[in-house]
Amino acid sequence: MTLLRVTPEGVVDAGNSLDPIVEGLQAQRPNQVRVPVERMIALFDDYSRKLLRDPRTRSLEAVMFLSAWLKRDNLQKILELNLNGDPACLDGFVPHGRGFLAAKPHGLVSTWMAGNVGTLPMFSLVPTLLTKNVSVLKLAAGDPEGLDRLLGVLADSSAEGLSGRDLLEAVAVVCFDHTETGLGEAMSLAADVKVMWGGEAAIRGISSLPKREHCVDVVFGPKYSIGVIDRGRLEGDADKLDEVVAAFVRDVAIFDQRACSAPQTIFVERNSGHSLREIGEMFAKHFSDLPPKPGLDAWTTMEITNTRAEWALAEDRDVIASEDGANWTVCMDGDLSLKDAVQSRTVFLTEVESASQVVDLITPKVQTVGIAFADSDSAHAFAEPATEAGAARCVRPGLMNLHESPWDGKLFVNQLVRWVTLKP
Repeated sequence: MTLLRVTPEGVVDAGNSLDPIVEGLQAQRPNQVRVPVERMIALFDDYSRKLLRDPRTRSLEAVMFLSAWLKRDNLQKILELNLNGDPACLDGFVPHGRGFLAAKPHGLVSTWMAGNVGTLPMFSLVPTLLTKNVSVLKLAAGDPEGLDRLLGVLADSSAEGLSGRDLLEAVAVVCFDHTETGLGEAMSLAADVKVMWGGEAAIRGISSLPKREHCVDVVFGPKYSIGVIDRGRLEGDADKLDEVVAAFVRDVAIFDQRACSAPQTIFVERNSGHSLREIGEMFAKHFSDLPPKPGLDAWTTMEITNTRAEWALAEDRDVIASEDGANWTVCMDGDLSLKDAVQSRTVFLTEVESASQVVDLITPKVQTVGIAFADSDSAHAFAEPATEAGAARCVRPGLMNLHESPWDGKLFVNQLVRWVTLKP
């Protein structure tokens, strides 16, 4: 089976050609354009509630994040931020200056997903539908990782006469091997917008596929995220510091550090309150309070074991590790660098003289910086040069994995529409 399609009922054989799928989606475009955006928002709000109640989805990884993101108020805020403050422009022309302005769909959006987080495709599909485009979305692997169940609950959602099953007529979720170059080229050539999520090699390969001259590329490439704890926070209230550490541990544990927004290296300013080892022990305590990981593949276990051994043997390094296998690991040093991500609850704590030194390490490859600063002025003083250097987000611990707009410095919804004017 060359081409698979993920449906609300499961994965089915879709033959050897994308042509019938693309033709069906193109035929759906007039219907999609006629759906009022407020009705879609209401449908997704109903979907957000069903996700947490339905046995098909309530236990899926990070489904609570997805549910919160889909709520009416959040979607409304995203659309207002992206659409000049007036989501009604998706339904037609609205007054603007001496004329009128509207946000029209590009047409067909082809999306290539990364395989790191099972719920991630919904963060691409929902904006595509809200902007009244139709969508072909390719998963990174043949295993839908629960996406068929997510689609199933969406199909059973409804609002104001609109059913999720009807809305899904504008969507095709497919799987095929990356070596199937003909299918990849067909998907690229069908696109009015190409959305790409993935690592460096994947982005390079997808970007090189032939496309139409008007096609818009939206790239969410490989990223790395960090944390910074300043001296004021370390020398201040002990309970607040403990809350900061607990929040960083949650950011590490959610998605098991597979998300690009999860902290890998956390920089700690040298201070008079706590040694780096003491901070490491605080992290270890909160990691110990987490439920054990359900399982580890042999390759990840080997990576963790090798990292532990390397850091334990080095004179200028230290490590604290879980006793119950490769459950969590805290590595500590004073080397000002971004450590290679091991993931799977493996965090690197690095002591620095000043948070300002961390700015020198920041490039556009750094997506999120978790900032634990004692006061707002210090946070602003760090965030200005950090974002000028390339960081996309500076947020307090606990919010690092919160999918928000802008994301990776992009107003994603805005890039899914064409702005058109009318001056009668």
